[in-house]
Amino acid sequence: MITIRRAEIKDVAYIAEGIFNAFLLEDNAIVLENRIGEGSIPLREKWMEILTGVCAQADTHYSYTNTFIAELDGEIAGMMIAVDGRNYRFQREKMYPQLKSLFDIAFGMGWEDMEDEAKLGEFYIDSLSVSQMYRNRGVGTALIEHAKLQAKALGIERVTLAVEPMNSAKILYQRMGFEFEREIVIFNEVYHLYMNGLESLTANEVNQTKFL
Repeated sequence: MITIRRAEIKDVAYIAEGIFNAFLLEDNAIVLENRIGEGSIPLREKWMEILTGVCAQADTHYSYTNTFIAELDGEIAGMMIAVDGRNYRFQREKMYPQLKSLFDIAFGMGWEDMEDEAKLGEFYIDSLSVSQMYRNRGVGTALIEHAKLQAKALGIERVTLAVEPMNSAKILYQRMGFEFEREIVIFNEVYHLYMNGLESLTANEVNQTKFL
């Protein structure tokens, strides 16, 4: 059985690992995977040290307070960082300077002029990671459905996410009601922004939100 809960401070190492793995899975970070440990890019341990510190803060974009943990039969199986668009700019400006040394080297650019990924009136799924041994068991679907429920509970009518044009995950997102909206440039790479317009909470969902 898959259950979703809010992350706690004890989960920050798992969250950081999920973010790091998400970077490696992106096409624009293949070079990063090949160069870790060569001296020009900090070692994996340094990445994890900095990311873990950022995740442990309550008011950063990658904070554990923005993260949901999926458990399958009592074991952690995946995580999702999803943020209320009204907080996006503040939390990004708090976080990115702490990651500047990593991002500038890995992606060849800063963040100051990067387009906002989320805006007011949106609930933005920034990162979603499922542990390898739990993939293809519905964990990712459960996390996305939880994001939709969370957005409704907050009175937000749009859930958004960005995905690379050739990423096969688009099939899942489309099956779950997400539609292509526009292109967006993130760290100098073109992504596709997908949107899911939400209806009001059903009676059953109202009961579920009591536990969010």
